[in-house]
Amino acid sequence: MGDSPSKQCTPKLDQPQRILRPILNQPNFDEAYGLCDPGPPLTPWQEITRIGRKHLSRKVSNNRCGQKCAYSYATSWFPVLEWAPKYDFRKLVIPDLVAGITVGVMNIPQGIAYALLAGLPPVCGLYTSFIPTLFYFVMGTSRQCSLGTFAVVSMMTSKIVMTYAPFEGDVGLERNVTTNSSRETLMYGSFTETEYRRIQVGAMAALMTGLWQLLFGILGFGALTVYLSDQLVQGFTCSAAFHVFSSQLSNVFGVKGLPEYHGMFKICRTYYRFFQVTHTAHIPTMLISLTTVTLLICIKYGLNGNRTVKSLLRVPIPAELIVVIIGSFASYWCNFEETYQVDIVKKVPVGMPPVTVPDLSIASSILGDTFALAIVTFAITVTLGMVFAAKHNYSVSPNQEFRALGVGNIIGSFFQCFPSGASLARSAVQDDTGGRTQMVSLIQCMIVLVVILTAGPLLEPLPKPVLGSIVMVALFHLLAQVVEIHRLWKLSFVDWTIFLVVFLAVLILDVDVGVGIGVVYAIMTVMFRLQKPKVRNLGRIPGTDLYKPVDVYRKASSIPNVKIIRVDSPIYFANAAYIKARLYNLAGLNKAIDFLRKATDDTEDPSHEPYAFTNTLAVEDDEAATDAVEQFPNPTITQNVSRISRQSATVAPAVLLDGVKEAGELELGRRHPTNLDDVKDSDLSAHGFHLIVDCSEVSFMDVTGVSFIKKTAVECRTIGVELLLANAKKSVRDILTTCGADGYIHPRQMFVTVHDAVSYALNDQAAYQRTPSEFLNSVSLAVIRETPTTTAIARDIK
Repeated sequence: MGDSPSKQCTPKLDQPQRILRPILNQPNFDEAYGLCDPGPPLTPWQEITRIGRKHLSRKVSNNRCGQKCAYSYATSWFPVLEWAPKYDFRKLVIPDLVAGITVGVMNIPQGIAYALLAGLPPVCGLYTSFIPTLFYFVMGTSRQCSLGTFAVVSMMTSKIVMTYAPFEGDVGLERNVTTNSSRETLMYGSFTETEYRRIQVGAMAALMTGLWQLLFGILGFGALTVYLSDQLVQGFTCSAAFHVFSSQLSNVFGVKGLPEYHGMFKICRTYYRFFQVTHTAHIPTMLISLTTVTLLICIKYGLNGNRTVKSLLRVPIPAELIVVIIGSFASYWCNFEETYQVDIVKKVPVGMPPVTVPDLSIASSILGDTFALAIVTFAITVTLGMVFAAKHNYSVSPNQEFRALGVGNIIGSFFQCFPSGASLARSAVQDDTGGRTQMVSLIQCMIVLVVILTAGPLLEPLPKPVLGSIVMVALFHLLAQVVEIHRLWKLSFVDWTIFLVVFLAVLILDVDVGVGIGVVYAIMTVMFRLQKPKVRNLGRIPGTDLYKPVDVYRKASSIPNVKIIRVDSPIYFANAAYIKARLYNLAGLNKAIDFLRKATDDTEDPSHEPYAFTNTLAVEDDEAATDAVEQFPNPTITQNVSRISRQSATVAPAVLLDGVKEAGELELGRRHPTNLDDVKDSDLSAHGFHLIVDCSEVSFMDVTGVSFIKKTAVECRTIGVELLLANAKKSVRDILTTCGADGYIHPRQMFVTVHDAVSYALNDQAAYQRTPSEFLNSVSLAVIRETPTTTAIARDIK
C-alpha cells in the first residue's frame, strides 16, 4: 500500500523550502491582513478610559443580580461552598482523616512551644492553632497548607511583645522569667497582670496583621508574590531559623542572665552574651534537653526517614507528641520543678477564652512591624501553596489567600491569638500523609479543641527544655537550606546573590530589616539587568531567512553595507543611553559621526542651526569603538561634507522623508536626505548604507526611548545611513506615532520581519548601482543566497 495523503504532504525537516511573497513593510501588512484597530493611537487618557469601560462592562456582565451572581460572589470569598458539596467521601475521607489526626497531634506541642517563643502563655499557641485554622478551612484555596503557629512568625511577634509588654523588673528583657511570674497575684482569669498585658499586645499584633492582609486582598495586591522569589523566601526562612534557634538557648541550656535582644546585630550580641554566661548552665535542664533532642532525631530521622519503616507505617510516628507525653509524665512523677529547679509550663487554662478587645492604644506604634508580619506570613503561605498546587495540578488564588489569612487573624485577635501562618513542617507532613483537601484543617481543629477543653492540666508539668528542644529540632530542615548557597552558585550568579544578601541581612541586622533589604535587592537585580540589556549584532544563517547573533553562531554572516542590531529589552529612560552606546558601537557609527563632526566644526556657518547629532560619542567607558566600519562614509566625501551638513541641519524631518516610496516601486526606498544633485556620482555609494534595529524583544518604549529613536534616525540620515525598524509591536508603533516619531522614521521604514527589512535595504542599495530600468516593478521576497557582494545579493530579490 502507498503512503497516506497526510504523510505525502508532510515535508521532511531537512527538506529545503522556498517561500515567495512581496516585501512587507508595516503599513502594507496592516492593510493587507486587516489590523483590528487601524485608527490613530489613543492618548493616555483615552487608553485609561477604554480599559476602565472594558473592565466595568465585564464586571457588570459577570455580576448581574441573580442566583448565579450571588453564588459566584460567595464562592470567591468562601471556596468551601464550591468544593465541599463535591467532596468524594469514598475516596478522600480516609487519607484526609489520617492526615488530620497526624497534623493535629503535631499542632499541640508545636503550638505550646511557639507560644513561649512569642513570649506568651502556652495556651495562646493552642488558641492560634484552632481559630485561624478554622477560618482558613472555610476561606483558604490551598489544599495542603497547615495553618497555625510557625517559628518565624512567633519570633517576629516576640519582638513586638517584648517591646510593649516587658516583665517589670527584668534587666534586658530576660526570657527566664519564672520567678517574676510566680511573685505576681493571679488576676484576669487564669493569667497574671503581666501575662494578660502580653496577651493583649500579641492579640493587637494579630489584629493589625489581619487588617493589612485583608486590605491587600481586597485591593488585589496578590501580585506582590512576583517580587518574592523562591531564593528570597529560602534565604529569609533559613536565616530566620538561626534567630529562632538562638532564642531557645536559655530554655535548652538553662543559663541565667541571657537577655532577649532586639534590633540590629542581635544575634551577635546574643552569642557574645551566651558564651559569657555558659558557666551558669543548669545541668538537669541540659540533660533533659539532650535526651529530648536524641529521641526526636532518632524518631524523625531514624524511623520516619527510613524507607522500610515508611513502607510499613502509613503515617509518621508523632515524635513531638511522644516526647511531650514522656516529659510531662516524668516531670510530674519526679517533681522536676521542686527537686531539680527545672522550669515548667505551669498554668494551662481549660476551655475557650472569653471575647476580649485587643489593646488599641499601640495600634499606630506597631504599623511597621505588623506590615512586615503580614508580608512574611503571606509570602510563606502562598509560596507553600503554589508548590503543592503545582505538584497536585490545581491553582491557588493569592488575593483569596490574603483575605483568608486576614480574616483568621482578625477574628483570632478577639480570642487571645497571636499572628498565624502556614508551617513548613506541618504542611509537608500533611502532604506526605495523603491530605488532599482542607478537610484536614477541620479535623486538626477538632483535635486541638479537645485538648483546649480537657487536657490543659495534663500539660502543666511539661518542662520548658522539652519545648525548646522541639523548636530546635523542628528547625533542622530550615537550617539545612544553607546548602542552597553552594547549589545556586553553580546555577545562577544573580539568584545566588539574592539568597546571600537576604540571608546575611536577616542574620546580621534583623528580620524585618532583612526582608526589606532582600525585596529591594531582588527588584534592583531586575532593574540592573534591564538597565544594561543584551544588544547584539545579527547575521544571516546561510541559505535561510533567519538572523542570529554573530557572537553566538559562527556561521551567522554579516550582510555588506547592512548592520542588523537586536535589543533584548524594553527601551525606557533607565537604559536608553546604554542601548544607544552599544548600538552605535556595534553598528560602527561612532567613527562616521566623529569624522563628520570634526568636518562640520571647521566649516560650520554661525548663521545656521547646530548639527543634530550628539556632542559626545556614544562609546562606553570600558569598551573601544568597533574597527569594522568600512561600510560607513569614508574620507572621500570630505569636499561635500560641509554642504551636506548645512543643508540637512535646516531641513524639517518630514521633508527628509519625501523620497521614501512604496516597497514595490522601481526606485525602492531611495532616500533624498540632501540635495544629491550637488554630489558626484562616485559619492553615491556613500549613501547606500542601512541600519536595521530588530525590535522583536522590545516589549514597550517610553518617551525617552522614542527620543532615542528620533535622534538615531536624524544622525544616521545625516551621514548617509537609513534607519529601519523590524518586528516592532503595535504598542511600540503606537507610542512612536503618539510622540511624533513619524517625522523622523516613516511607517514605511518599519518592516514585519528582519528579512523584509534586509530585502528592502539590498534593493535600495542596488538602486544606486544600476539604472532603474534594470528593476522589475514587482519585488518578491525569497531566501537570500550567500554571496559576497550587494549587487549579487539583490539580484536574488525578484
